[in-house]
This record gives sequence, C-alpha cells and structure tokens, in this order.
Amino acid sequence: MSDQSTKNDAYVRKFSFRPFTGLRRGRIFRMWSISWQWWIHEWDRSRAIKVLIGFQIFILFLTNIFVLTFKDIQLQADPTLTTGQILEDTLIPLVRGIVSFQTRIRGESAGHGDEFGTSFSIGGTSLFILLLAVLVGSGLIADDITNKTNEIYYSKLEKYEYIMGKFGAFFIFGNVMITLPYVLEFFLLYIGLGNMDFLAVLPVLVHVILFTELVNITYAAIILAFSSLTGRRLYAGLTTFMLLFLANMIVPSLAFAQGGEVGLQLLTDVLTLLLVSSYLLDGESIIRLDLLGREHTLNLANGIGIEGWMIIGSLGLFIFLGISIVILQVYRRHSA
Repeated sequence: MSDQSTKNDAYVRKFSFRPFTGLRRGRIFRMWSISWQWWIHEWDRSRAIKVLIGFQIFILFLTNIFVLTFKDIQLQADPTLTTGQILEDTLIPLVRGIVSFQTRIRGESAGHGDEFGTSFSIGGTSLFILLLAVLVGSGLIADDITNKTNEIYYSKLEKYEYIMGKFGAFFIFGNVMITLPYVLEFFLLYIGLGNMDFLAVLPVLVHVILFTELVNITYAAIILAFSSLTGRRLYAGLTTFMLLFLANMIVPSLAFAQGGEVGLQLLTDVLTLLLVSSYLLDGESIIRLDLLGREHTLNLANGIGIEGWMIIGSLGLFIFLGISIVILQVYRRHSA
C-alpha cells in the first residue's frame, strides 16, 4: 500500500511544491476582462451591432451634408444666427432622438425667447438603439443562468465584482454605440462649420456626453434587471422592449388627455423621462409637448403638477430599482 501511495505522488515529489511565479492580476483587471471579453464576443457574433454602426454613420453623414450645404443660406437668411447655434440646433435634436418615438417636444429658453426654442420632430435612431440594446443586453446575465457559467465567475470573483463586470460590459456597448458617434459628430460639425469659439460650444459637447451616459445608465439598470430575472434571453429582451416601447406609446396619451396640466402618469414612462431630462440639463423649465397634433405645456418650476425634481426622482427610482433587482437576484440565486 505504501508503494502504491509513493507511486501516486511521485509526480508531486519530483517537482515538489513551489511558489506561484506567474503574473497576478488585480480584481479591477478581472472585472474589466469580464466586460471586454463579452463585448468582443458580441461583436464577433452579432451582425446587428455592425448594422447599427453603419446606420448611425449613414444618418450622421446625411446630417453633415445637409447642414454644411445649407449653412450659408441659413446665415444669410438670419443675420443674428451663428455657426455655434447651427451646431447646437443640429446636434441636440439628434441626441434627443435616441429616446424619442412619437412625442415631439419644444423647449423655450428664458434667455432667448420663443425664436430659439429647439424644435424636435425626427425619431432618429431611437427604435434601432432600443432594439439593439435589448437584444444584446438581455443575455448578459440570462445566458450565464442558462449555461450555468455564473459559478465559474464566482470561483474567481466576488458577486459584487461579477455585477460590476456585467454593468461595465453594457457601458462599453453604450459608449461605443451611443456616446461615441455623437461625440464624433460634434467635432465633425465643429470643424465643418468653422468660425466658432470652442469654449462657446463646449456646453453642447458636455450636454451630449451627460445625456448619452444617462441613457446608458438607465438602459443598463432596466435591461440587466430583466436579464437577472430569467434564464431565457428571449423572454428578458421581449419583456423589456414591450414595457419600454408600449409605455412610450400609451402613457403620454393618457397624461395629455386630461387637458390643462399634464397628468402624473407621465412619470411612469422611462423614455419620456429621459427626453424631458435633456431639457433639464439645458436649464429649461417650460417645455411644450406635441402629441398627435395637440400641444401641451409642461412647466417644471411653477409648483403645480409635474416638477423638475419629480422627473429626476422618478428616473433615479427606475435606475435604483433596476440595480437593486440585479443585486438581489445575483445574491439570492448564488445562496440558494
């Protein structure tokens, strides 16, 4: 028996026990690896990502051609107009188009009056971005549940690191697919239009970054919440899309149907909350919403009805609930 035991551990005895001499990676690197490897995997297998990038480039290309072609005509028609205002009036509506489906909104700046109110009427890439975000993000946790690969992650990572890695993966997607194209568009318009002070138009760039990151955070919280509730990517994606899309189709109609002040139902529509928050970033307090040809005024600072803090609070609540669901589901499932 002793001979057999000696034979079994001969390999270990031959090389003995030695300290690990490889490269040790920190936890931050491992969380980053989860995010980056997921993005590479999705990029390789998803044609939809490549199609949306192409669509984004096409929309921005057409926008640049149109703006630069008619720039001189606009400047001649309105001597008070500047290239900086053309840049703002072009880019900000495009960015707001990320979350706009049927509602047209016009804000009024207290400093300029009605003539400089931003008019929005283009849905832009909203439907394509929402579809792709749901399609890609719904499998972030659901696929791990189905394939039972989450236990492999937990062998190297703490559960909170797993969660952060998954959110990081969605942020990579959001910044590449949403934020980056509009940041590049800002610089393309800045170079193409010319004759403007960079510091004067810097607030437009700040607005683009802040708003698109807010969209990324909101989408990440909601989509990952549904992804953590089921092991079926299809169920998670379909439920998320239907709730967000149908709410944007139904809720504004109910909120505007009362006449006078817009109903509080509007606070349950995530996409409209995001759209209105864009005006709050600009310091707008009076917003005019046009739905099915009827215009409604939304005063966010008159102490009656919906207020600006309600918009921010409701949006923050959706984000908080989404993140909380992800945390509870991950910890509950692992302890079960």
